[in-house]
This record gives sequence, C-alpha cells and structure tokens, in this order.
Amino acid sequence: MFLKQRKKIPNNKSVLPDELSAVAYSANENNASGAQESDNQDISASKRIPVLAPQLSSYLVRLGIAVAVLLILQILNVLSNLFLATKPAPDLVQQDNGVMARVRPLDTRTDSVPEQIVSFLEERLPRVYTWSGLIVNPDDPAGLSYIRDSGVSVTATKGDDVLVPTPLYNEQFIFDEPIREPTLRGIAQTIKDGEVDKKIFANDPAHPSIASIYRFILRGKIQYPIEVSTGRWKVRVAADIVLFSPNETLGVKPKHIAEFVQDIYVRKASPIPQLFIHDQKRQDLVWYGRKDGFVIDAMLPVGPAQEVPGVPRN
Repeated sequence: MFLKQRKKIPNNKSVLPDELSAVAYSANENNASGAQESDNQDISASKRIPVLAPQLSSYLVRLGIAVAVLLILQILNVLSNLFLATKPAPDLVQQDNGVMARVRPLDTRTDSVPEQIVSFLEERLPRVYTWSGLIVNPDDPAGLSYIRDSGVSVTATKGDDVLVPTPLYNEQFIFDEPIREPTLRGIAQTIKDGEVDKKIFANDPAHPSIASIYRFILRGKIQYPIEVSTGRWKVRVAADIVLFSPNETLGVKPKHIAEFVQDIYVRKASPIPQLFIHDQKRQDLVWYGRKDGFVIDAMLPVGPAQEVPGVPRN
C-alpha cells in the first residue's frame, strides 16, 4: 500500500517527511482496519458453524467403532450358524469298543421316542427293584435326612400279606393293567422269600450309611429300543439286584442276590388317569406312573444273565 501510495505523488514535487509520515500512517490505519474486519468476519463465521466438544467427539468416535465391531461379529455369527445348519451330520462314528457304527441324528421324530424310552426305563426300573426301608424326610428342605418307611401291605403270589417299600408301591403303574397286579404280587413274593422285609424295615434312619439296601444295578447301557409294532417297542435289559449290608470287618459289603435279564415291551400311554375315577389317591398314582407317556405291558425272561451282557447302543 505504501508503494502504491507513492506512485500517486507527482514526479517533480518534493515530498516532505511529514507527508511521508502521513502516508505511512494512513496505510497502517487501512491495514489495521482491514485486519479488524477480517477478524470480525472470522468470529461471525465461527458463530455460524457448530463445533462439538472434544470429549463428545471422542465418545462418538469410540461408539461408532464399537457398533461397527458388533455388526461384524453378528455377521460372522450368522455365517457360522448357516454353515453348521447346512453341514451334513456324520453317519459313521467310532464306539468306545473301537467298532465303527452308522448313526442318525437324534433330533428326528424317529429317534426321539426311543431315547425317551431309554430314559424312562433307566429312571423308573431301579425304583421298582431298589429297596431300603428308608425314605427322605419330607420336612427336611435340604433332603439330607431320612425317616423310617412304614411300608404298604400287598398280597403276595402265594396269598400271604407282605410289607413292601412305599416307593415300590408308588411305581406300580409303570406297568400296564393286565400285568400290574401280577408283577407287584410277584415282587412282594420275592421280598417275602428272601426275608427282605425283615432286613430293610429294621434299618436305622439315623445311620443310613450302614443300612441294608437292595439296589438294581444295570449292566452297561440299555439296548436301543426296537419298534415291533406301531407305538410299541422291545428293549432288552440286563441288570443285577445286589444287597449292600454292613459287615463287622469290611464295612458295607455288596452281595449278589438275583439277576434280571428280560425283554421289556413298552408302549405309549396317556398320563391322564382312566382308572379308579372315584379314587383320587389311586388316580394320583396312575398319573405318577404314566407321567412319562409310557407303560410296560410285558416282561419276558431271556435266559441266564451270562448270555446277555450290557448291550451298547448303536
């Protein structure tokens, strides 16, 4: 500005120091005013443009990164599930004994019912053939103490009344009606012939660890059920009834009492009681016996236990 201002001075005119000073002053004043106007423009512009706080901006950036990572993980999860769903299930596996066997998925309707039958027999049969004369104290919320079982009187096969354990009596309706009473009477006769009732009902509930207890012990795994007709399956079960009784020198010693090797026939059954309509207590027992949706309608011995070891499932 100062140089441009000097070009306007006539060539032959002398320039006094005061004039130069005035020119310079006016140039500085113009520069200052221009700078002030520029600053005012910058301030007004900054007022028009919103600016986020540094902490908020950093938080938004981190939030965006987290959301992106979650989306990526969700996509990977969906892809992996899709891959597993479309992957065919293996149809050839190696068993514990080293033998290769073909299998089918257990989540199909064909396989789910046999698996339910296996669970039904593994859970309910031991209750029928396990006798202790003790029951869990119903007033103990922890379920760690016992009381003496009062038992239930049942007519045995030979016509004598026998006291049988209450848990056995409560399980009777897992057997279908044509065989229920004969089976219960036969077990009662076994208890009488072996003087089981004299041993188990003499147990002290304060010392259950040294009580005489008859247990039903399966030999390996129950055979995989075979469907013999619509809604009816055959299962071969091999087990032993063993007495655990106290011994003065060896403590509780197991003793083999009987063998149980039978073909058990199981069919579907409704848990809704259709029997004893006017007997609420019996109806409750019917529901309890059939709550799994199955009943045993036949049990046929298959010979010595040595011929039928525990059968692995295929």
